[in-house]
Amino acid sequence: MTQTATVERLLGDGRVLISVARQTACAHNCAECAGCGGRAGSLEVRAVDRIGGVSVGEKVLVRSDNRPLLTTAALVYLLPAAAFLVGYGLGTSLSPALHTLVTIAVTALGAVPALVRDRRSRRAGGVVAFEIVGRL
Repeated sequence: MTQTATVERLLGDGRVLISVARQTACAHNCAECAGCGGRAGSLEVRAVDRIGGVSVGEKVLVRSDNRPLLTTAALVYLLPAAAFLVGYGLGTSLSPALHTLVTIAVTALGAVPALVRDRRSRRAGGVVAFEIVGRL
C-alpha cells in the first residue's frame, strides 16, 4: 500500500519517525454515504528512508508491505477459531466437564502462536514495515 506521510523526526541510522493517516474500510468518502461521523486518526511509525536526505516536516510517499499484517490477523483470528473447532470435536466422546476443559485447552494452545508473534513484533518495532519511496 502506498500512502502520503509527514516526516516528524529524524532517528538516524537511515530511519525516521513519520505520521501516517490511519486508513479505514470506508476511506471516509462521506459524500457517497451521508457520513458516519467517524474520524480517521494518524499513526506515528518508524520508516526506512530509501531516498535519503528527507527533512522534518517534509511530505513523503511511503510504501508498506501488508503481508505481515495479514499473517498476524490470521494467527489472531483464524488459528484460535480453528483450534476451538478441533478441541470441540476431540472432546465429544468425553464427559461434559472434560469436553469443556479439552475445548478450552486446545483453544488456548491455538492462541500461543499469536502471542509469540506479538512479542517478536514488539521487539522489531511493529508489524508493518514502512519505507519512504518518494517526495511530494
